[in-house]
Parts: sequence; structure tokens; C-alpha cells
Amino acid sequence: MSSEKTPIPRVLVYGMSDNPGGIETYLLNLVRQSENCPVAWDFVTDFPEIAYKEELKKSGCRIFYIPAKSKGLLKQWSAFAAILRKHPEYKTVYFNILNAGAAFTMAVPWILRRKIAVHSHNGSADSTRLHDLCRPFLNHMAKAFAACSAQAGTFMFGRKIMEKKEVLLVPNAIDSDKYDYNRQVRAKMRRLLEVEEKLVLCHVGRIVYQKNPKGLIDIFASCHQQEKNSVLLWAGTGDMEEEATAYVREKGLEDSVRFLGVRKDIPALMQAADAFLLPSIYEGLPIVAVEAQAAGLPCFLSDTISEETKIIDSLVKFLPLQEPETWSREILKSREEKRISRKKEITDAGYDLNHQQRNLEKLLQKIL
Repeated sequence: MSSEKTPIPRVLVYGMSDNPGGIETYLLNLVRQSENCPVAWDFVTDFPEIAYKEELKKSGCRIFYIPAKSKGLLKQWSAFAAILRKHPEYKTVYFNILNAGAAFTMAVPWILRRKIAVHSHNGSADSTRLHDLCRPFLNHMAKAFAACSAQAGTFMFGRKIMEKKEVLLVPNAIDSDKYDYNRQVRAKMRRLLEVEEKLVLCHVGRIVYQKNPKGLIDIFASCHQQEKNSVLLWAGTGDMEEEATAYVREKGLEDSVRFLGVRKDIPALMQAADAFLLPSIYEGLPIVAVEAQAAGLPCFLSDTISEETKIIDSLVKFLPLQEPETWSREILKSREEKRISRKKEITDAGYDLNHQQRNLEKLLQKIL
């Protein structure tokens, strides 16, 4: 009788970029949660680098690199196929994606008869033409479906699959202890940033079309017109950064808008802030909005974002993108509200990592 242990299943995950955004945070948390689970997560990326690389490696994750589609689809297919042929242990490839254009990459594991699991993290796209063309192929290739919200599921897979209840909804959970309101951290961070006496607005996100950087600047400009002693802390980078910087100069706000780049201290930044702004053109269920609510921040979100994002009613307002004056009026009113711990509400709503084990078990049942 053999005494050899059965090897734990390894799942190959696609969807990590070089930007520590929502998908990347979700996947990192997945790895952290899975330490005592019978599964190992490895990653394949078509970016030159990958977010959280060091921690992933320390956790025992393998990382593979393939060319981006922009370098040539055949090059990407060839590299991806070589990895899968060399590693037959990958029975499942788990795609975490923003739109159905990823079906081009999915074709490789599908042809090689691997199980494909798809997790939607977005509720719309810059252009839906390619998405709409690719969706039937994606649905045909996928054997397991998940989404961060009902809106993201409907966008990615269509109403029929959602109505059949084939999509597992996995809320974007966070470590609520890291974000729980702390007066000492707030005071220290405000001193470091030299904003002790200012109204501090905060935005965390890539500087890209989806996040509506010009709209964000217009909203802050309206606030600043009424409250000169205000500042916008902007954490993130992206392909519209130069354009956003130029627009800030055009508005004469260069002394009041601080581009902070990619940060590792987002919980502390949120402690320092007085309000959180997310005027996105579209989202799935943005994890950053969950984090902001966990920090006890008044949150002002565009009315294009799913209502599912509202976890704590008293903290969240959905506002029209075309009305920056409405945003500024609501933001300035929020200064009267008292900041308190919201840990219990986040936990009770099921968004704390410690309460996500059941979701992880359901996910594993789906994708393995």
C-alpha cells in the first residue's frame, strides 16, 4: 500500500496586472485565506510585472509570464499553450476579468481541454462592442461562473445565465481590522501629510477613463471654490495621468491636488481623509468603496455604480456625474457627521475576510 500523499490541486489564475487594484487585492486575499485549504494558487499574467509579487512568492505561488495580446495573439497563444502542456497538473484555469475580450486568451486552455472558471469584476466597459461579440464564446467555453455583484454577473454573462442562478456571487471582502477608524492613526497621518486643518478628500484608483479623472477634478474644483482650505489626495497611476495633471493646472488647483502614485498605506490615507470620492463611469462592486466604508468615511459615488456597493446606508450617497455642484454641496454637508467605528456593520454584512470562508468553499466547489 502506497504511503504517498495525494498532491493538492493547483489552480492557474489569470487576471493579475502590475497595478494593486481591486482584482489584485481580491486575489491576494484569496491566497491569504487559502493557507489551510486543499488548493494551491499559481498565476499567469500578460503584464511585464505583477502586483504583490513578493508576498505571492513567499506564499508558494508560481508566477508565469506570457506576452500581451498587443504583442501578437499567436505569440500569446504559443506561450500559454507551452505552460499548460508543461504543467498538466493545471486542470482548471481561473479567469478574473473585466470584460469578455479575455475570451481570446481563454481559447488556449479550452482547446487543451482544461476547465475554465470565469469571475467577473466589472459592471460595464469603455466600449461594449468587442465585449458583446466575445460574450457567446466566453459563455460556451466557461464551465463555472462567478461575479463580485449581480450587476457584474449580468454584464459579463448575460441575463439568461444569471436567471438560471448559475453565477456564484462573491462579495469583495476586506480585512476590516486594517481599516477600522482609529483617531491616533488619523492624527498622525494628517500631521505627516501637513493637512491637520484642511478638509481632506480622498480618491483611490487608476487614472484611466473608467475612473473619470476629469469629472473628479471638476467635483473637487466645485468644493474648493466654496472651501479654499481643502485638498484632494489622489492615490493611483494610469494612462490619463498627464492629461489629469494638465487639467488640474488648467483649473489652478496644482497646490491643492496631490498625486500620490501607487501607495501601500491606503488604510492610513483613508483614516486621514474626511470624505471618499468615486465618480466612476462604471464599476462592478468596487472593493475600494468597501474599504472606505470600513474606515467610516462618508462615500460619494456616481449613480452608475451598483446599489449593492452601499453596505452602510448612512455613509453612502449616489450622485449624478453631470452635477459637480450637487457633489460639492453633499460633501461639504458631510463634515457635520461624527466618525465612528464601522467594523460590526462590515462584518455583519459579510464583507470581512474572517467571514469569507464559506464563500471560499463554495468557490472551490465551483472551480475544481
